[in-house]
Amino acid sequence: MIYYAGSTSHHKSSIGGKQPHKKRVFSTCEALDGEMLKRLIQKDEQRRIKEQRNSRKGWLRAWGALQDWMHQLFRIIVAFTEDPMFDKFILFVVVLNTGTLVAQTFERWFFSALDSAFLAIYLTECVLKLLVWGRLYFKNPWNDLDFFIITMSLIDFLLPLIESAGNFSGGQASTIFRILKLFKGVRAIRAFRVLRTIRFLQNLQSIVSTCLQSLQSMGAIIILMFTFLFMFAVIFREMFNESDPHRFGTMFRTIFTLFQLLTLDDWAFIYSTSRDNGAPHIIIFLVLYIVVEYFTFLNLFIAVLVDNFQMTIKRRMASKIQKFQEVYESEMQSMKKLEPQPIEPQTDEEFYEEALKLSYSENKYGKREIELITSYLRLLAAIDQNQQTFRSQGCVLERLIDAFFEATQEDIQGNDHE
Repeated sequence: MIYYAGSTSHHKSSIGGKQPHKKRVFSTCEALDGEMLKRLIQKDEQRRIKEQRNSRKGWLRAWGALQDWMHQLFRIIVAFTEDPMFDKFILFVVVLNTGTLVAQTFERWFFSALDSAFLAIYLTECVLKLLVWGRLYFKNPWNDLDFFIITMSLIDFLLPLIESAGNFSGGQASTIFRILKLFKGVRAIRAFRVLRTIRFLQNLQSIVSTCLQSLQSMGAIIILMFTFLFMFAVIFREMFNESDPHRFGTMFRTIFTLFQLLTLDDWAFIYSTSRDNGAPHIIIFLVLYIVVEYFTFLNLFIAVLVDNFQMTIKRRMASKIQKFQEVYESEMQSMKKLEPQPIEPQTDEEFYEEALKLSYSENKYGKREIELITSYLRLLAAIDQNQQTFRSQGCVLERLIDAFFEATQEDIQGNDHE
C-alpha cells in the first residue's frame, strides 16, 4: 500500500491543467522488501562465508592429503636410493656402459640407443638423489664428479638435436654453431663414465683419496725432478747436439729424450749413436742422470705414495677399531641395564604383587581393575595353598590308617601262633 502527500480531490486544479506531481512518502511493501533484502543479503553473505570456509577446509584437506602423499613418495624414494641393490644396479649399468663405449668404435645404431638409455638411467639416479639430499648432494666430491659427467653427457646428447632442430638466420646461426662446435670435445667426456665405478668401490676410493692427499707431499719431489731435468737438458743440448742432433738438436727434443730416459727406454741406443759419432763420454752423463732421476727422485716419489698408503690403512684400521669399541661399549651398557639387580629377600605376597604390577600396567587396566585382579589372584593362591595342605593331611591320614591295619594284622597273627 502506497501513501501520498495531499488530498486526491484537488488533483485536477493545478496550474495549466496539468496533473499535480504526486509526492510519494513511503511504501510499506518497499519497507518490507528492504528488510527482506537485508536479511537475504546477510544470509547470502553468511552462506558465502560458509562456502569459503568449506572450500578452504576442502583445499586444506586436499593440501594435507597431497602432503601426506608426497611424504610417502619421499620415503619410498629414500628407501629406493639407499637400498644397496640400487647401487649394485648402477654399478652394473656403469660396467655395461663401459663395454658399449668400447664397442661404439663400430658404427651401429643400437649402440647409440644403448648410450641414450644409460644416460637416462644416470639422469634418473641424479634427480632422485637431488630430491632426497638437496644441497647435501654436492657436499660429496664423488657426487660432484657424477654430476659433472652427467651434465657433459647431457650436453653431448642435446647438441645434435639443437643443430638439427635449430632455425637460425644469418649471423646468429654462424655464431651459435661456432659456440656449439666448441663443445664437440664433450663427447670424449663419456669415457669418464668409467670413473663412476670409484663411487661404489671403497678400495678404489681409498686409493684415489690417498693419491690426492699425497699431491702436497709429492709437490716438492716433482719440482726437484723437473729442476734437475732442465739442468741436464741444458748440459746434453750444449755437449751432444752435434753427435746426436735427432735427440739433442733442440731444447724441446732434449727434454723429451730425458723424460723418456726416466723409463730406461732406449738408453743403450742413445749411447751407441753418440759413441759412433765421436762422443763416447756421454755414458758418464747418462749414468749420472739415471742415478739422480730414476734411482733417487722417482723411487722417493714412490716411497711417498707407499707411506701415505700405509698411513691411510692405519687410519682406516683405527677408525674401525674405534667403531668396534663404541659398539662394544654400547652393548655392554645395554647388558648392564638388563642384568638383574641384587634384591632383598621378599615374601611370596610381595613377589606376587611386583609380578602383577609388571604384568598389568595402568596403561591397560585401571587402578580398580588391578586391585580386583590382585585380590582374585590372592584368593586363588590361598585356595591352592589350602588344597596342598589338605592333600598333605590326607597323605598323613592314609599312612596312619595303613600303620593301624598293619599293627592289627600283626597282633592277630601273633595270637594265632599262641
